[in-house]
Amino acid sequence: MKRTIKFLEHSQIDFEKWDECISSTSAPQPYGFSWFLNWLSDKWQALVIGDYEVVLPLFIQKKYGQQYSTRPYGTQALGPYSKVPLTEEIVQSLVAAAMEHVKYAELFLSPATPIPTGMKPEQFSNFVLDTSRDYEELYTAYSSQNKRNLKKAASAKFELAQWSTVQDAVQLWQQEVREKTAIEEADFNRLGKLLEFCSYQKRGVLYAVRDEYNQLCGAQFWVVHQGRSTLLLNASTTWGKEHGISTWLIDQHIKSTSGREHLVDFEGSSIAGLKRFYSGFGAEDQPFYMHVENQLPFPMNLLKTKTTR
Repeated sequence: MKRTIKFLEHSQIDFEKWDECISSTSAPQPYGFSWFLNWLSDKWQALVIGDYEVVLPLFIQKKYGQQYSTRPYGTQALGPYSKVPLTEEIVQSLVAAAMEHVKYAELFLSPATPIPTGMKPEQFSNFVLDTSRDYEELYTAYSSQNKRNLKKAASAKFELAQWSTVQDAVQLWQQEVREKTAIEEADFNRLGKLLEFCSYQKRGVLYAVRDEYNQLCGAQFWVVHQGRSTLLLNASTTWGKEHGISTWLIDQHIKSTSGREHLVDFEGSSIAGLKRFYSGFGAEDQPFYMHVENQLPFPMNLLKTKTTR
């Protein structure tokens, strides 16, 4: 059956119906919710099937006279989201519909999305831990390295600094990663505002540790919504790294969610060391996919490189 796909400008999107579609999945990733995207992208667009039965966000920009779409900084996988079982046909039709509006698209497909025949997307790791078991049982699945890190942390006698703010954590994160990445100042600011919003709306939790000189030496922010917590910020000083602070903070969060139905989402990384670190908590890899459509005119189609990873 042929499905009619509507293209909607940002002002035409019914955010209530949109979020209802995102929520139809058990323990959904937060990236697709309108309240999440609105902080990271000014005027994102949408492809919608039926009465918001299937949706896919687009982020159309223009460069050198050509329109393209990629994901905003701070997001990961972005659909398609569906109230009905997704099929390869639906996914293929959405990709085709997207290309009616852009000449180049980077589509980050959510875990378990059916991949159409002939499509060969790049696969990325995403580590998720079900914490419904007792903490003692979860701990037995930790890697020997993470257990050693927790022993280092125990000797440092960390305590949570309850008075620390999201702004403090973002500042630490910026100063620790600024020189190692090409992240734009505007993107840092947008993500910081999103985290502040999540904290204010009780959709997130901040963990922070200060040293004996009251200097912030480690911080994490988890977005917590509908049975899933997602690690969006993880920062520590050199001293904090040497004393296992990131391991200790993650362990604190696992303790807080253990024994109830909950998914702890570490997000993913193509960095081998981070993959080992996150999987070392007993997490399962639930990969997502990056599919690129390049219909740029010659020779731009040969020169265009992927804008995000």
